[in-house]
Amino acid sequence: MTKNYTHHKNHSTKQTDSLTQPSLTQPRMKSLALLLLLLVAFYPQITDASADGSRRPLDLPSGGGADHDEDMDDSLPDNVLFFGQSFDGDAFFWVLDVSGSMAWNGRIDTLKSEFIGVVNSLSSHSDFGAIAFSSNMIPFDMRCGKASPARKVQAASWILQIEPHGGTCLAPAVIEGLRTLRKSEHDDRRLILVGDGAPFCGGMADAEIAHWNILAANWDRIPIDTVFTGGDEAGLDFFQGLSNANQGRLTISQ
Repeated sequence: MTKNYTHHKNHSTKQTDSLTQPSLTQPRMKSLALLLLLLVAFYPQITDASADGSRRPLDLPSGGGADHDEDMDDSLPDNVLFFGQSFDGDAFFWVLDVSGSMAWNGRIDTLKSEFIGVVNSLSSHSDFGAIAFSSNMIPFDMRCGKASPARKVQAASWILQIEPHGGTCLAPAVIEGLRTLRKSEHDDRRLILVGDGAPFCGGMADAEIAHWNILAANWDRIPIDTVFTGGDEAGLDFFQGLSNANQGRLTISQ
């Protein structure tokens, strides 16, 4: 009761002041009227604010936002460029020819540049691995693991240190690549073979044997794409036949 009485008394005082100071009341009344008009004009926008006073987009459904979009992007496979062609997947394994003939016409330099570029373009969601081959296999790290910044740097250092030499023992490297690629938990897997000629291992040309050994090892039909960097017809035929038999695609590097 005391509080209400005090308020009433103050109100009475203000009324008395208004009678004795009419020149001050009119500006105040005009200001109050203008404020009320502004509140009415902006009322629809104020009611769109959330309970905590923060804005939310009017056209988005509840729960929509950037975090949801990022989750959707993470679930999509990567689309990467390699030797001018696009490849989709979330687990990649590269099998790279570093035989002696790759020293010709700058082939090894192009291979190194393309490999480093495509690995750097992978998202952290994807897995990758690699193995080089000549007379022997030279694996990167025997894994098909996450494309973390640290692994990308390690992969670049690995390929840059390799110098072309030796023969073309292709089939064992591809078979090892398939085995390692299966360690990835992702489903959209691809193996990409790069080379400049048909298999020639231990002084023997064994293209037909290599073809059927790879086909038998690829029992789950992982796509094998091929990139041919050479100039001989026998090598081109082998790379074309291998990609055709394994749901892959041939790319010819000029």
